[in-house]
Amino acid sequence: MKSKIISLVLTAFAASSLFGAALGTTGNYSDIAQAAASGATVSMAKGSQSADNPEFYVPAETTVKAGETVTWKNDDTAIHTATSGKDATPDGKFDTSLVSPGQSSKPIAMPNEPGQYPYFCTLHPWMTGMITIG
Repeated sequence: MKSKIISLVLTAFAASSLFGAALGTTGNYSDIAQAAASGATVSMAKGSQSADNPEFYVPAETTVKAGETVTWKNDDTAIHTATSGKDATPDGKFDTSLVSPGQSSKPIAMPNEPGQYPYFCTLHPWMTGMITIG
């Protein structure tokens, strides 16, 4: 009986060591992938829920390379989005979905075509910004 318990403990220890090693390896690949797809972070400014706030997205204009990512961080007290399009009309190029206060969007892959891509908040359409793909 005692040898069965020792055998089970050793098996559990070996399995947890292998699982831990696998997690460590996965983390390294994640870091490499994240570095390869690096991009920019844009703040959804504090107070931007108000149309008379002096700033909405900071920076208001951001330049990234084709295929890079942009992450939006909500520094306001209201929920926001960053949705590509203009005049409060989405064009389907990118969308963060809802970003809660104090949270960040997933890294959003930018289009591969060079050019300027305006965006806005679907909940507060006076909030506008511009992504330039260089």
